[in-house]
Amino acid sequence: MPEKEPTPQEMRQEIARLQERLRRVEGYEGPGPDPAANAQEAKFYTLAQTVPAAIFIIQGDHFLYMNPAGERLCGYNQDELKTLPFWQIIHPDFRQMVRERGMARQEGGQPPSTYEFKIITKDGQERWAQFSAGVFLHHGKPAILGTAFDISEHKQAQEELRESRKRLADIINFLPDATFAINRRGEVIVWNRAIEELTGIMSADIMGKGDYEHALAFWDERRPILADLAMEWDQTYEDRYPFVRREGHTLITETFVPKIPHNGAQLWGKATALFDSQGNITGAIETVRDVTQRKAMEQALRDSAAKHQALVQSLPVGVISVDPDFRITELNAQGEQILGYSQAEVVGLPCGEVLTAEVCHGQCPIRSALGKGQPTGPIDTTFQDKNGQRKAVRLQAAGLYDLEGNLVGGVEIFQDITELKTLERERANLVSMFAHDMKSPLVGIQGFALRLLKKGDIRDPVTQRRYLEMIRLEAAQLEEVINDFLDFTRLETGNLKLNFSAVDLDKEFLELLEVFQPRFDQAGMGLSMASADKLPVIQADATSLRRAFSNLLDNALKYSSEGSQVRIEAEAKQDSVILRFIDQGMGIAPEELPYIFDMFYRAASQGKKAGHGLGLAGVEAIIKGHGGQVLVSSEVGKGSVFSVVLPLNQPGEEPAASPEPEQTTV
Repeated sequence: MPEKEPTPQEMRQEIARLQERLRRVEGYEGPGPDPAANAQEAKFYTLAQTVPAAIFIIQGDHFLYMNPAGERLCGYNQDELKTLPFWQIIHPDFRQMVRERGMARQEGGQPPSTYEFKIITKDGQERWAQFSAGVFLHHGKPAILGTAFDISEHKQAQEELRESRKRLADIINFLPDATFAINRRGEVIVWNRAIEELTGIMSADIMGKGDYEHALAFWDERRPILADLAMEWDQTYEDRYPFVRREGHTLITETFVPKIPHNGAQLWGKATALFDSQGNITGAIETVRDVTQRKAMEQALRDSAAKHQALVQSLPVGVISVDPDFRITELNAQGEQILGYSQAEVVGLPCGEVLTAEVCHGQCPIRSALGKGQPTGPIDTTFQDKNGQRKAVRLQAAGLYDLEGNLVGGVEIFQDITELKTLERERANLVSMFAHDMKSPLVGIQGFALRLLKKGDIRDPVTQRRYLEMIRLEAAQLEEVINDFLDFTRLETGNLKLNFSAVDLDKEFLELLEVFQPRFDQAGMGLSMASADKLPVIQADATSLRRAFSNLLDNALKYSSEGSQVRIEAEAKQDSVILRFIDQGMGIAPEELPYIFDMFYRAASQGKKAGHGLGLAGVEAIIKGHGGQVLVSSEVGKGSVFSVVLPLNQPGEEPAASPEPEQTTV
């Protein structure tokens, strides 16, 4: 059997005996045995070579001897050590201290005989050593006989234990729940930040205190509380709590605590006993949570349940709920208005008898929702109300489930869309009108083209030109309808694409007036433009902007009478320009003004003038696409003012550069 390793205590005792023997030896000169040496010296050497602790001799500032255990500890052999000052192998953090103590010891000083420091091994590793030393005379001079134990693992274990305790303390300290702990004597050993905030008592003011000091943070008396009862149950104090749920040495309760700032609090508490490795109770830890808000929320939920009826009754849609047998359990006020029945009349009746919707005789929405386990709809259908009137409705249905997921019935939401359906029919009519407006110029184009084809031998250039001019005009009208429609729909869908570049407004209006002046002259109306200063250059899509201005001038021409004046006014602001198109036409009724930019809208006050209701919608689409706006004011019989506000620059575009000044007359 292998021999039992000596304990550190036994090793220290043996080393002490060796030191004593060595002090008795005179004439000792080195580590090797001298045949003439004293028998005690030979025994010291033999034992030192086998002892597992480092044994060394230092005289002056050098090693004279280092046993094999010491060589293994520092990584140097004995010959290498003899060439080094003894402090060379000491870690820099401890080198000065060890050097001073070693020299002082040899000079008769009394430094500590035992202490700990780190050494640097030959391969650069750091190791901890516990050092003990004594002094003896060698060749008549003081020398140090020392021992060193490798305590690196012990130091590492200590450090890990400190880190572990620190981590545990940090975890407890930063727990979101208020937490404290007491030892077996009832003294406070943990008091984290959360409980400081809860009670207003700082850790420094309560740590280490006993005699139920922790109880005073919650109550007006020193007595066992939940943590104390977790260590040792006392039936006497159970009545102090509304309830206590016990699970071995773990206790849980909820109660109102009067001393919690401010005005007390409703607390939930959980305490459990702490045990050592032998199963003995060493203390207890308690976690406390302020549930005042939760209790208030529970009360609020109860209140909200009471408000459920009022909420359902206030919904702007009809709501009808049924039980698992599809009998009505509730009908809200909007549902009563749509159906014509009161809730009292329908509760308990099968829903199909009350709704009488077209889908009720086929695929019932509620049955479908319950069968699929998911909501159904929206479904557009019709049903007959109590008075026999057929109404268009939009239905959605879903199952009703309790908190455990059990089916308790179904709910159907329905909305009267009779008016919406009417509007959809009107929209369809407007689309039909748009198609008709497109067809008219197409018919004209086709007719004149056929005439040219059938009379291909027409040699009269005047007639040919007249036919071609008519085709051009009809095509231009068709293009105008299509462009206005596309501009509006693209803006609606966010797909209106504009190509921005520098646009000289003076130049644009000069060309625009040159085009429109003959038409106004022919109609016997005046056209003019007024601007105090030269108009700025702006970032815009010239083609789209020209079409918008043309539409406004077309409208002014169309709805004004002979002898009237149409005037364009321009006003430059710091970051925008305002263009006003002023006519003396028939004007627009106030009740129609909010709708004139709607697609296909035709103002009744403006008679049966030719048009398709897209012009102003297209104008607004283009101006909005430029980041601007169109404003209108009008008075019936006196005319209208359309004001176009345009920004000078567009986001992300280079500012438009103004051209060189030139004389322009409009």
